[in-house]
Parts: sequence; structure tokens; C-alpha cells
Amino acid sequence: MQAVSISEARKRLFELRDQVVNNAEQVIVTHKKGNMVIISMDEWEAYQETFRLMNDQAALKAVLQSFDDREHGRRTGKTPDAVFDDIEDR
Repeated sequence: MQAVSISEARKRLFELRDQVVNNAEQVIVTHKKGNMVIISMDEWEAYQETFRLMNDQAALKAVLQSFDDREHGRRTGKTPDAVFDDIEDR
């Protein structure tokens, strides 16, 4: 991950976009009033989906239970398809 000043980022915006989108890199943009990170839209959407799943207590509990069941040789519980039936195929 590289860091560039906000002035440098402004000059190199299209180049940075290529790095972020084509190479799945992140760029830290620095400024005296605070820093920010540039990420691709695909990465942002993946983070949002992860946050949503982590905040869905029922789904999280079912996933953790399935890990425990698998670890102890139990075949009970919901399948991944049943737990995540609201997620579209990507």
C-alpha cells in the first residue's frame, strides 16, 4: 500500500485509479487535516457485505455453530445455502 499527499493524488488520479481498480491495491491519501484510503468499488462492496453479515446475529450464530458442528463431526444445523439464502450469487 502506498501513501501519497493529497496534492500528488490530484495530479496522479487516473494512474492511482488504475492501480486501485486493476491491481486491487489501496492508496493512502495524506493531508494535515486527516488521511483517507482509496479502494476499488468491488472491495468496498465486499467490506459492506462483510459488515452486514457480521451484524446479522442470527446468521453469525448459525455460521459459528456450523464450524463447531463440523469440528466435532456433527452433521446437524443449516447448510450454507440455508444460512445465506438472502445473498445473490455473484
